[in-house]
Amino acid sequence: MAHPLRQVLAEPKVLRLLNQDAASFRFPKGAVVTVTVEHWRPYVIVAPGGEGCQKVSGPVGAILAVIAQTLNFTCKVVSPPDAVWGSQLPNGSWTGMIGQVVRQEVDLALGPFGMIYSRTKAVDFSAFISLNARSILSRKGIPEINPWGFLFPLTGTVWGAVAAALVVVWLTTLLVGRRSGGSVSLRWAGEVFLQNVRVFLNQGLTGTVDGEGGLIILGSWVVVAAVVFWSYTGTLTSLLAVRYIPQPIQTIRNLLDDPSVTVITVPMTHFAEAISKIESGELRELHELDKVGRVIYETTDLHSMIEKYVRHGSYSIVDAAFSLDLLMADNFIKTKTCDLYKSRQRIFSTGTHLIMEKGNPLLPAIDYRIKVIVESGLFEHWMYNELLAYHSNCRYSPSIILVREPLSLANLWGLFVVLGTGLMLATNVFCLELNVPPNPTSKP
Repeated sequence: MAHPLRQVLAEPKVLRLLNQDAASFRFPKGAVVTVTVEHWRPYVIVAPGGEGCQKVSGPVGAILAVIAQTLNFTCKVVSPPDAVWGSQLPNGSWTGMIGQVVRQEVDLALGPFGMIYSRTKAVDFSAFISLNARSILSRKGIPEINPWGFLFPLTGTVWGAVAAALVVVWLTTLLVGRRSGGSVSLRWAGEVFLQNVRVFLNQGLTGTVDGEGGLIILGSWVVVAAVVFWSYTGTLTSLLAVRYIPQPIQTIRNLLDDPSVTVITVPMTHFAEAISKIESGELRELHELDKVGRVIYETTDLHSMIEKYVRHGSYSIVDAAFSLDLLMADNFIKTKTCDLYKSRQRIFSTGTHLIMEKGNPLLPAIDYRIKVIVESGLFEHWMYNELLAYHSNCRYSPSIILVREPLSLANLWGLFVVLGTGLMLATNVFCLELNVPPNPTSKP
């Protein structure tokens, strides 16, 4: 019958074999390793009931199974009474899984755990497993019409190119399209410029330009203006048939600047502890949201937070990006809709590790096996399989949708604002012309 790990490692022969060759070491008579774990998809999945390693699955659970098989030990799986990863209390003690390791109640904690300074003083970390980043999960807004969509058919680059072409055509016309007698007055130059603008706006031609050269230049500009006009009208028709789905929370700054949004997060994690020690910047501001009542802490079930808060109000979840992926996938399976989105910004990327008590001689043997698993791509493969459902649905859900319905004032009021503003300016100029007497010394 196998004995507990501490008893086995106390045998000089076993310890000597372990120190000689950690890579190929196996416990000659086996051992029982006590492992603490908390359910955390997609990394670790803990099935209810049962004994031993069979109750732990997921990518990190697979790492444990490989390590146990190659080192020839069996697992006794437990969970922390407070159901948290662990943080340091003011008196110096630790809670959660870290506290179990520090008090030598367990031999190994799966986590996986992020590495921060205070933790490195309390426990030893295994080799790197994966990179973990935080992100923000929020509810999409209701599809809405963008009344300024008529500005979008042409990009800023195209508008700039058209403006540059207009100036070139105008200057060229001034050189080759002079009136009879060869004079070029400032008034005539202004008339030529306005003529080119009218051509671009599809308002017709006047007799401003004389000469064969000037007519050729003007005709070429008519062709260019027609192509741009047809492209614009065709694209505008398509844009008026779409609805834009607001997704405003894309960065920490967006989250901080919206006082109506409340943050939901998991307490007593390395992320929570790390940002509490940051003295300035956006992460510090994020930590201080708790002081103004904009933080809700949830330790067990973020799915219930989506149903209770996120889906019905201005709430955002800050958690590991992979976990948010699975929340979105589970939400899609349940509701058949992609009404949640993840922010573009990634927050506080850190490596993940297993942990053991300080100075445990088994850690080098575990490190060697973890490096083989990670460098061979096995862990990445296991993670991909765990996230396969997510990859098939809401990952690339669009921010715009196509609708088929008649145009209404809601679609076009931006156009009427531009038209009304132009008419008001024209009316003011007309009234100014009526009230300002002409200069009697000016020549016709």
